[in-house]
Amino acid sequence: MVFKFRLISNEQDDFIRDFEILENQTFLQLHEAIQDNLHFDKSQIASFFTCNLQWEKELEITLFELSEEEAAKVLVMDHTKIGDHLKDTHEKMIYVYDVFNERLFFIELVEILDQDNAKTYPCCSFEQGQAPVQVNLDAIFNSQPQEESTPLDQASLDDELFNDEDLDNLGLDHQIFDDSLPDED
Repeated sequence: MVFKFRLISNEQDDFIRDFEILENQTFLQLHEAIQDNLHFDKSQIASFFTCNLQWEKELEITLFELSEEEAAKVLVMDHTKIGDHLKDTHEKMIYVYDVFNERLFFIELVEILDQDNAKTYPCCSFEQGQAPVQVNLDAIFNSQPQEESTPLDQASLDDELFNDEDLDNLGLDHQIFDDSLPDED
């Protein structure tokens, strides 16, 4: 059986991606297909969460193995098959691709298909709109220049204080920073 998942974004209204994957393939294979299609950096931390019908998180499936204590509660993508946790259309997941900023895609199992031997799975079977831009954390922490497509292009992280335009360019909440700034007299 082939599961067809639809991804949508809460950041980009016109963004839609459909991915088809075999039920016996892993969440890691789905993660890599999504990352490849969107040209994201696959080394950044990500997690899938199975959800109930109200999008409330239930089970986490993470990219990396965690400590023994956490491992009892969390599955790892490369050891976890899609079909072991999803069975019916309309089941939902959240895919957090930017853990530090809680950026995510909403995923729904929209169709269960027969395998097409002419296709290689997983595959993207439909795409519309531009994907949200992934923030390149290595460039931020290593002071490397950002690529043109990142939201940090126009903001300088070297300035002592950010102004409102810098915060807008970063997509950050002004209140978070305003509270930490010294009062100007």
